Parts: sequence; structure tokens; C-alpha cells
Amino acid sequence: MSDTPEAEITSVTETEYVDIDGDGTIDAVRETTTTLVDVDGDGTIDIVQQTVTTAYDLTGDGEADVIESTTITAVDVDGDGEFSEDEIEVEQVTLVSEAVVEEG
Repeated sequence: MSDTPEAEITSVTETEYVDIDGDGTIDAVRETTTTLVDVDGDGTIDIVQQTVTTAYDLTGDGEADVIESTTITAVDVDGDGEFSEDEIEVEQVTLVSEAVVEEG
């Protein structure tokens, strides 16, 4: 048996379905995943990561035409229990289907 505290990881995913134009058909799906990590098991969160991904069906064919994803990661590098600006990274990605680009 070891006296070393174990890391604790908590992850929650929420999904939202959106009918933007009110026609009863889903136009967008947004998924938000938040992960909290206590690396050393001391009860203080050391890493937070949240990813929000949204898929839009612009043409009404049931297929995603645009996908946007933003991931924010904060790592308490100095161990002070707070996330300073230099400990936070934001990554954004947008994908657009060729059909939408061609339609202009």
C-alpha cells in the first residue's frame, strides 16, 4: 500500500439540441464536455479542460455542414490553486463542408 494520494478525474458531458428556425427539425447540436483533474489528490483542481463542439445543419439534409469546436485548457503550473492568464490555452477549429463553400 502506498501513502501517495491518487489523482481524481471528473468529467461531465452535456448535449443540447437546437431548433433555430422553429420548424420542428434540429438545426444544431451543441456538446459541452468539462473535465476536472486533481493530479495529486489534495482536493484542489490542477487541470480544467472544457470543450464545446457545435454542429450546424444549414441545408436541412440531416448532415452537419459546419462544425465549430473550442477547447479551453487551464493548468495550475505553479501550484498556487489559481489559473493565471499564462496558464490558460484556447484552441478553436471550424470545419465547413465543401457543399456549403461551393454554394457560396
